This record gives sequence, structure tokens and C-alpha cells, in this order.
Amino acid sequence: LLILLATSAFSQEIEWQNTIGGSNLDNLYCVEQTADGGYILGGSSGSNISGDKSENSLGGDDIWIVKTDRVGNILWQNTIGGGGMDQVYSIQQTVDGGYILGGSSTSNISGDKTENSNGSWDYWIVKTDSLGNIQWQNTIGGSESDQLKSIKQTADGGYFLGGYSFSNLSGDKTENNIGSDDMWIVKTDSLGNIQWQNT
Repeated sequence: LLILLATSAFSQEIEWQNTIGGSNLDNLYCVEQTADGGYILGGSSGSNISGDKSENSLGGDDIWIVKTDRVGNILWQNTIGGGGMDQVYSIQQTVDGGYILGGSSTSNISGDKTENSNGSWDYWIVKTDSLGNIQWQNTIGGSESDQLKSIKQTADGGYFLGGYSFSNLSGDKTENNIGSDDMWIVKTDSLGNIQWQNT
């Protein structure tokens, strides 16, 4: 009886689920509950218009953000990317009701990308409004591979970026690599301009 009670106390039942995707490879990397009780989903997609996908691929894998209601029904979506590989690993609803996307990109100017790659992968931050439309973006990196894994809005309205870097002093990188890949933290203002950084 005790075992049965313990099992039933810790058992969980699925409340709802939804399979969201197109005809190609679609990966979910981050999700956050939003102020309205729904969810914002961020990942990558290689799909053209098919299934749930409402926009064609811009080239390679693109960032794919999907906003759902509280039971997982799609409210809106946006495909964001350039001609290379673009991925989002961190997403947060911002104080203005929009979203900040933190990820990595190999794309040069193409599609939604407004700056060329600094070399290999760069940090790529994208600010959207409440419907996922791009308001501003910034490509941040050095000459080697730089991967952004986490982004958070700070009390001053700016952003704190955390990831790793293989780059020496080059591009936006102000310190040489210490050895192999290093932690690379970057603080920006509210428009994504670098205020300080540390390797």
C-alpha cells in the first residue's frame, strides 16, 4: 500500500501535447512560458512550406520561432535566417512584450541577416516585437567559431550573453584565446551594442 501511494503521488499524466514541424529536419532548443500563459518556442528548421511551416527555408537551417497558446496551438511563427546555418539556443520574453533571441550564425548578408559573418560561427542576437517581427539584430564574433548558448535581459534593459569562443583578438573579440575554447561573456545595451566583454 505504501509503495502504491508513493507511486501515485509522484506519477504524472500528460495534459496535452503537440507535434510541430515541416517535411524536413526541425529541432527545438529552447522554450519559455510567456506572460499570457502560452509558450515561445525556439529552434532550427530546414523545412520549406509544409506541415505547420508557413515560410520557406532561407538557406541551410534557419531559426524558427513559434508562439503557442496555453495548450500548444500555434498562434504565429517566424522563420529567421540567412544563406548559411542559423540556430537559436536561448529565448526570453522582454519587458516590452517582445522577445530576445540568442543563437549562432554562419550566414553572410542574405535573407534576414544584415551583417556578414566575422568568420565561421558568430553570436547572433535578434530582438523581435510581440509578434516575432525583427526590430534589430547584431552579429558578434571573432575570426573563429563563437557559439552563443544563453541570453538574459538585465535590469538596465540591456542583455547578458554567455557562450564559448575559439577566436583570438579579431572582429569584436578584444582578448586572445586562452586555450582551446573559452567562456566568452558579452554585455550589451538595450539595442545590442557591446558595452563590455570578457574571455
